Amino acid sequence: MNDWQDRLAEAMQARGLSGGELARRSGFTSQYINSLRSKGRGARLPLDTARRLAHALAVSVEWLSHGNGPRERLSDVYPVFAEGIQDAAAERYPSRAEAIALLVTTMEPKIITALRAALPDDPEVDPNRDFWIARARELVRDLRRIRQDPELAPAAARAPESGWQKSPVPDSEKQNERPSRASNERKKR
Repeated sequence: MNDWQDRLAEAMQARGLSGGELARRSGFTSQYINSLRSKGRGARLPLDTARRLAHALAVSVEWLSHGNGPRERLSDVYPVFAEGIQDAAAERYPSRAEAIALLVTTMEPKIITALRAALPDDPEVDPNRDFWIARARELVRDLRRIRQDPELAPAAARAPESGWQKSPVPDSEKQNERPSRASNERKKR
């Protein structure tokens, strides 16, 4: 194997991945993946691109980039799980790692951190990728609700404890208010 394009094609074939599927898993466009495969991007493979492709293909970056070392990452051949270590826990559920790889470029880091800490209902079974994406959506909604809750807002965003604040208008005064021009026009229709 002379160049990284040949190793890329070999890894894709070994994993049974099309250019579109590799693009989806790595966060690139399918056009970019196809240009890489057709040697349209030159002889140099950028390190960030190599990392993303290697992660999506479950191969070592060194093998993909330079042809050195084993093709498979050691962690894929001999998985190691350690309690309390976030990276090892993330690999415990391959579908979660895949979902995170897809979401990491579009989600806030807080959501990714929370998703890595989440556990499925049955911790012994790896649910599918759709479960983890749905869980990420729930986390986004929860974060939005927390940010909108005035009691949970950061202290700088809250109204001061003392000092002048505009008080709400009592209902009795609202009835005596003169209607606005817009409300009069709505009544005419």
